[in-house]
This record gives sequence, C-alpha cells and structure tokens, in this order.
Amino acid sequence: MAADTKRTGDTRKGLESRSAGRDGGQRLTALWAGLGVVAGLGAALGGYALLYEPFDVRTERLAVRLLRDKAGLPREGLNILHLSDTHFRGAERREHAKIAQVRRATAGEKIDVLIHTGDFLHKDSGLDNVLALIDSIPKPRLGAFAVSGNHDHVFYNLRRAPLYSWRLFHARESENGAGSGARSTSESAENGIAGLRALLRFGRFLFQNRFDGEPAGVNDIGRLRRQLEERGMQFLDNRSVRLGETGVYLVGIEDLMEGRPDLDRSLERVPDEAPTILLSHNPDIIEAAAAGRADLILAGHTHGGQIVLPLIGPTYTQTKQLSRSEASGYSRRGRTQVYVHRGLGESVPVRFGAPPHVTFIRLLPARPQSGADGAGRNGDRK
Repeated sequence: MAADTKRTGDTRKGLESRSAGRDGGQRLTALWAGLGVVAGLGAALGGYALLYEPFDVRTERLAVRLLRDKAGLPREGLNILHLSDTHFRGAERREHAKIAQVRRATAGEKIDVLIHTGDFLHKDSGLDNVLALIDSIPKPRLGAFAVSGNHDHVFYNLRRAPLYSWRLFHARESENGAGSGARSTSESAENGIAGLRALLRFGRFLFQNRFDGEPAGVNDIGRLRRQLEERGMQFLDNRSVRLGETGVYLVGIEDLMEGRPDLDRSLERVPDEAPTILLSHNPDIIEAAAAGRADLILAGHTHGGQIVLPLIGPTYTQTKQLSRSEASGYSRRGRTQVYVHRGLGESVPVRFGAPPHVTFIRLLPARPQSGADGAGRNGDRK
C-alpha cells in the first residue's frame, strides 16, 4: 500500500508538472500573441500616419459673419480660399499628389480672394512645386495675397531639436536663476533631486510648445516673393491693401519668429470703420492689442498639432496664446474672429488626427441687431 500510495503521488506530481508546463507555454504563447497584436497595431498606425493621412487632403467650408456692423463688405459676401503651410521641399511624389488634390478641390469654384498664410517652403528646393500649386488654382477675382512664414526665411535641423530645446530651456533657467533658485547643469548633476526637478521643468517647457528645431540656414525669401508676384500674388508683410472696389482691407504682418513684425505700421492706413482681415502666419498675433481692430484673423503655423492624441489632444501646436482646443479651426477673441489653418504640408512627414486641408471661407456682413452672428460650418449662415 505504501508503494502504491507513493506511485500515485508521483503520478499526480507528474501530471501537475506537465499541466503547469502546458499552462506556462500557453501563457507565453498568449504573451507573444499580445505583443504581436500591439506591434501590428503600432505598425498600422505608423503606416497610416506616414503614408495615408498626410495625403488625405480635406475640404472645409465655413461661413463667417462679421460681429461688427461695418460698411464696405459686399452684401453677398466674399468667397475666400485659405491655404497655409505647404512646406514644400521638392519631394516630387508627395507634393505632386497634394497639388493634384488641391486642383480637384478647387476646380470650378468661384474664388474672390486667395490667401496663403505662409510657410510656402520647407527649403528652397520646393519652390517649383509651390509655383505649380498656385498655377493649379482658378484665378481669384479680386487677387491673391500672402504673408511669409518662419520657414520661408529659415530652414531648421529638426534632428537637433531636443538638444536645441534643452539649450533654450537652460538659458531661460539661467536668466531666472537668481529669483527662482534654478541650478546650473553641473549643480543639477551633483544633486539627484535638483536634477529630477530640472527634468520636470524641462518637460513642462516642452509641453508648453517650446520644442524648436535648430536654425540651420536661410531660404531665399526674395526669390520666393519675386516668383509669386510674377503670378499675381501680393505679399502683405507689414502693409495693407484695399480689396478692389470693396471697402474691405487686408492687413499683413511679417512672421513673429523670423521676420520684423510691425502691426501698427500695417494698420496705419486702415480706416477704423473698415471691415478688416488680418493675415498672420503665427496666430500668437492675437496677443497684440492692435489685433483687436481686425474683424477676422487668418493664420496657420500650428499644423493643428500635426499629431492629435486621445485625452491629450494636439501635441506640439507651436503657439503660446491659443489653447490646444483652439490649435486649428474657428475661435473668437471678443469681436475678433480667428481661423487657424492646419496646413497642407508637414515639418516632419507624419500626421495623425490632423489631416491637411483647404478651406473655403464665405465672409458675410453683420446682421444688424442680431445675436446670432458668428461662424457656421459647411456654408451654413448664422
């Protein structure tokens, strides 16, 4: 009996061992299967962000009614085609695909005004494709107008962006060191807690849209302007123009980062009572007190964050004055309405949740004594 009991116990242990082995193998198989699913999902999302969404050029239509009763805007309004941030660099396949989509989106449209709010170029090598894009659009009835963006002046080394951003952060820490108790890099290295705090501050610095590529050279903005002006496009850097026989004024401002912006100079010939559209590459112009004179501000620069994440929203929006929810599309500052374009191109060739687009804006006169003025989507009047 003792021997039988021992054999029975050994058999049970053997069965338990084999069962445990099978369970372990199944768990390992399940783990590898899970990792495979995650890797496959990551690859699919990466492929979508790299190979699909950057080419998925959408068409957005928006009706904007003035919030101030000003004479001079035609009763039927103005049809504006707004483009921004093409970022062409001479990547033939990518850029020609976008040009073809813009051609299809604008074919047959009645355009009163074409507006481009800067960053035509990523590098000078993209100029021919910029010209091809403008040539593909129906000629606007009242003209084409633009302001320059930071990339039209300068090209950047984005590979060095983390180190360059750290240097900018450290410079700011050094400037504020006496008042804030900030430590130098060497002191932080000697003190783990101080180093951790510095890293947390750097994280906040980046999260506040302070992730900058290192300037690596200049683009020939003079050539860009000359070539586009030969095609009838006027640059409104720090100047204004009356729009045809209307009473509407377009006002432009040089880029806030790389230009020499002078909004007061831009506005000096604009009557206070005139309907006014302000063109600025960077939407941070809204912080200027004089920007409140504009009825509508058209801007770009943000790319809509370019990558929009669940719960977080747009990642790096490159703006200090707008919230992440205002990084693209329509918003208001008092009686000044703002529209921020997501752009057609990219600084790095990926998009997720922020597809490129062209926008048709129908600008309408104010409706007297109406509380329903503002913007409506897809041509709806309010």
